[in-house]
Amino acid sequence: MDSTFSVLGLTAHAYGLCASAAALVLLGGMALLSRRRRMPAGLVAVFGLLGIPLGIVCARALYCAFHLSDFWETYENPWLMLRFFDGGLSMPGLLAGLALAAVLTAKLMKVRPAAVLDVMCIPLGLSIALLRLGEQFTDLGVGKAVEESALTAAMPWLFLQSRMGVAVVYRLNVWAYEAAAGLLIFAATLAASRWLSRREHSREGDTALFFMALLGASQILLESLRDDGHMLVIFLRVGQLAAAVMTVAAAAVLSARCARLAGGKARLWLGWAVMLLCMAGVVLLEFSLDGRLSWGEPSMGRDYALMAVLCAGIFAVPASLLRAVCGGVRACRTQGGADV
Repeated sequence: MDSTFSVLGLTAHAYGLCASAAALVLLGGMALLSRRRRMPAGLVAVFGLLGIPLGIVCARALYCAFHLSDFWETYENPWLMLRFFDGGLSMPGLLAGLALAAVLTAKLMKVRPAAVLDVMCIPLGLSIALLRLGEQFTDLGVGKAVEESALTAAMPWLFLQSRMGVAVVYRLNVWAYEAAAGLLIFAATLAASRWLSRREHSREGDTALFFMALLGASQILLESLRDDGHMLVIFLRVGQLAAAVMTVAAAAVLSARCARLAGGKARLWLGWAVMLLCMAGVVLLEFSLDGRLSWGEPSMGRDYALMAVLCAGIFAVPASLLRAVCGGVRACRTQGGADV
């Protein structure tokens, strides 16, 4: 697909236009939020100067780390790793670069890193949605092939269609699903931020933890739908692993706080048991979808429906911990009776 166009004699790409819009939305949203929260002037400008290059460098570095053999053996030119503008970036690397930029910005502007992360994570869902929309102009965001059915006829926009002779091949339109998920994550994170602002025991950084948990749990499912060969190790996607790490990290941080609550240890045992069981279920379903494990008649719809339920269970663990530590339940007090 030719997605290039000319601007003042220069060749531009549609994906680059979407990426630029995503950066503007992120910085604009941060500017509005930082002003409302009376954060230091110039904070967003410093973040932009750090976040854009760090995001690109980290996104490219993680991609190249998992494709070293391509540059050394296939292309026989490792210097091509520096040509980031030719494509080959990773979303987990981008998020890591932005998080690093938020921490560095906080240090330079003498504010708490958690406060900057909160302000960054609220509009980040919108930016991710724009980046996913841009994937339609690349070879990414293409899902697994599905059989023609009543669903493909009733909702063709859910699928990518290509013709092979007289036959029509339907594939999951993953980039559209992920763009829609980005919008929902933005709305949910904004609502969570407003809810947290009214909680007596909430802390700076809680909005970022909510965002991490929700994005991670959703990406475990959405990354599994892909069939574009991007960041793939055997049959496990790096994006899936990074998503699981994000959710577990959010749960671990909240667990440390929940352990000090009355009845917190019982909640932790139950929560982690649920999370581990759900994670194990996702792994087994991945084996089933990859054809390495069979149980009953093969069914992609069944396996993905079950995976969606398990991913919801994974997210429910940090979400319930966050509700507990922020005063959403009566147990949100230390065993000695003092406020957390």
